[in-house]
Amino acid sequence: MITAAALHMSNVLRPDTDRSLVTSNHASIWDPFQRAMLDALAAKQKALYLLRMAFEDLDTHGRDMVLTAAMLLVTADMIDSGKHGSKAHLDGIGWLLTYAQPATSVGEMLKDFVISDCYIFYVFALTFMDQIPQSSLALNTTIASSAIHYAARNSFICCPAEILQILWSTAIILQRQPANNDDVDGTNAKGLELFMHAMTFNVETWSQDIQQVPLGRQVTDISSRIHTGYTHQMACCLYIMYAIPSIRSFLPENTEQDLENGLIFHLRHITDKDPNFKTSFWPTFIAGAQTSDPGQQAWIMNRMKRQSRLFPWGFLYTAMETLELIWRQRTNAPDGLNWLEILRSPEVSFMIV
Repeated sequence: MITAAALHMSNVLRPDTDRSLVTSNHASIWDPFQRAMLDALAAKQKALYLLRMAFEDLDTHGRDMVLTAAMLLVTADMIDSGKHGSKAHLDGIGWLLTYAQPATSVGEMLKDFVISDCYIFYVFALTFMDQIPQSSLALNTTIASSAIHYAARNSFICCPAEILQILWSTAIILQRQPANNDDVDGTNAKGLELFMHAMTFNVETWSQDIQQVPLGRQVTDISSRIHTGYTHQMACCLYIMYAIPSIRSFLPENTEQDLENGLIFHLRHITDKDPNFKTSFWPTFIAGAQTSDPGQQAWIMNRMKRQSRLFPWGFLYTAMETLELIWRQRTNAPDGLNWLEILRSPEVSFMIV
């Protein structure tokens, strides 16, 4: 908790919200944000040591407590930059989730929220990873639709459980695609099935199903839920098209452009005053990676800068830098660019939730 708090304070105290303007040449170790960063690094070093000791003696420390600590370290990594450091913690979270059981009493509501956030972190992290954690293989045999529904309902991220499940399944297929295309027909069939499942999901019916949503945990305004649900649905469909490009030959020619236009349309309806403005980072980033229109690129970048002022977490700055990288590379790729391949490269891969 101290690590996450110090990193957050460092971000808040930066002289300018645009990190590109703050370089080491202009920073002193006596600057408040630099001192907070040093405090964070010292706390993180101690936290990593304690977590390693806890993993070696789970029975003494308790799996729930260790799971919470690992989640807080992932949170700290996202506050920092969202790059690299999260992978080991996510792998640990995955192994612990294979043993985690939903809370059975009202008094364990906090446990529900922790487990739910861990599932959400894990699913979204898989989408851009160059290599998925080994724990995903074990977790994949135990994870059930009910577990994802439970996580989606208790999470602050307003994303349908069905879409989360599809993202999970697509990420697993992406990792298991054989290099020699031995089973291309099987991959196509699975990919197309996931795509159609996502496309036909009834967002408006889902948006009205709020009876089981814990009070104050998730936005319950129907209009906001509709637009947010559609952004996750359309971003998911675009993700599938880039994760399994071979399914494109089975889809209408204008499918990708229609999804891109629809995604931008619904994002524009999630204004700064909408509570879901602060939970729509992943679809906003997908829209930015997808578009080649300079006007839309400028709108996306401006939106993410406004989000970063409300939510000064490092992964948003990393996301903006990554979008600029994608746009630069697109100008040099007249035959098209698979932005997902860029995101999955070890040098670029980062976590956005």
